Amino acid sequence: MQKNHENWHRAICLVLIIILLISLIPVFIVAGYDCASGDDYNYGAGAHLAYLATGSVIAVVKAAVDTTIRTWYGWQGTWFDCFVFCLHPEVFSDTAYVIVPYIFLILQIVCFSLFAYHFLKTRWKLGKYLWFEVALIFLIFSFQLVPSQKSAIFWWVGSVHYAMPMCMTLMSIILADEYLLEHRTKHLIGLIIIATLLGGATYPAIILTTLSIFLLWLSKVVISKSRDKKDLLLLIPFILEMIGFVVSVIAPGNAVRSASNIKGGVQPAEGAVATIIKSIIFSVQDALGFFIAEKTFVIIALILIGIMTYHTVAGLIKSKELEISNAWRTFSHPALFAVTLFLLNASVYAPRLYAGGEVSSGYFNFNFWTFFICMTTLTVYLVSYITLRYADSISHNRKYAKGLVIMFLACVVLMIAYVGRHGVKSYTDYVCLEYYLLGQADDYKEQMKLQRMLMSEDGVDDVIVPEVNNEQGPLMQMPVVADSDNVNNYMTAKFYGKRSCRAIPRVEWVMQYGTKYNIE
Repeated sequence: MQKNHENWHRAICLVLIIILLISLIPVFIVAGYDCASGDDYNYGAGAHLAYLATGSVIAVVKAAVDTTIRTWYGWQGTWFDCFVFCLHPEVFSDTAYVIVPYIFLILQIVCFSLFAYHFLKTRWKLGKYLWFEVALIFLIFSFQLVPSQKSAIFWWVGSVHYAMPMCMTLMSIILADEYLLEHRTKHLIGLIIIATLLGGATYPAIILTTLSIFLLWLSKVVISKSRDKKDLLLLIPFILEMIGFVVSVIAPGNAVRSASNIKGGVQPAEGAVATIIKSIIFSVQDALGFFIAEKTFVIIALILIGIMTYHTVAGLIKSKELEISNAWRTFSHPALFAVTLFLLNASVYAPRLYAGGEVSSGYFNFNFWTFFICMTTLTVYLVSYITLRYADSISHNRKYAKGLVIMFLACVVLMIAYVGRHGVKSYTDYVCLEYYLLGQADDYKEQMKLQRMLMSEDGVDDVIVPEVNNEQGPLMQMPVVADSDNVNNYMTAKFYGKRSCRAIPRVEWVMQYGTKYNIE
């Protein structure tokens, strides 16, 4: 019986792996068309020109530091994010940007999987396979439902500012919890390094990391009744993170950016209390009005995770691999756990509302990931609690109840799929396939190839390029326009070391310059 149970879980894992890989095929296809754009050019300009002039990686790093300092003074204080902004692949090669999607796909797969492994297998001891099943389901739906594909997968600056800090947050939480469990120096050192850098990253990640680690410590002291003086060493990464955060907050550039946002109509929250209240209210509105209403398939993911959890926990109880008394100590506070996750999810809205709500598309990704992680964790916890709480009655009526539950959940999934079908056109595979099949990706690739050639031409300081296809699909495009003073034009010219650039209609450009460049 136990062998059949394991074979069933192995088969589920194999099926989920295949589904994940198939679901990523459209992303892999579009990855080959990815190009640097806009902010990539702006932040990478100094490093790119340094590399062209010297071929030295050290010179690139120095230029990146210089750009980070100037940005700190002139626009924003998130020093670590800004430093990484400067080091995108196109700094080193005009064809290397196609690796960006693979970098952030792999980063998310690794970090989300490690997070599931640590808490579901190591911490909660829920069998050999549940962590992998949950991680795969989460990844399949996360990649498809993420609000902005640009800032999750395809755009360096957007992904560095939101996907990378989310992954750093997950790793920080894992390392902190490992330290609380085992007090190993390697975990503390790893946490110190990540926390220090995280102090210079996007603000929601700092809040989420700090509160999560504090809650883990508080749970150990209050619920587990365990105190250890070694736990105080967690103050080291906290202090270093706060130092980095202070350096970020006091940046003169923040005032410049804030003034620009306020001039544009943004209204900051009135103090800390107002921010907390607004964060709680807005987190509920966002969950119901956007994540559930627009990304309805997230409910299917939670149902599947619930089914996997029930099957695992019930199987462990039946095989006596799970000691009910020990497990009960872990899963005995469902209301407290739910409220804690609710408030934790609300906390990541605080920086956005305190500043007045003016955010980029990547911020929605961070909010979505936090919501999805909290809901996934809560689903596993509640299903485990219910299964343990009613273990005897479930075991007694298992076959009868199992059939009814499966039929009911199948009907619910079909209903959700029907009701939520309106949002499919915003899901990643649809967006990628539409962009590719309509020929927009091929047009963009050829047009950017020509633009790169023109912008790299020696002896031309004021460059005229043909207008490019502005059908963006999942890619980030900040095209050169007719006005040479436009910020997009400025950033593009800066990256290539030109005085200026501007775009004219493609037909007009071909008539004027087509013969010179053999373009018809």
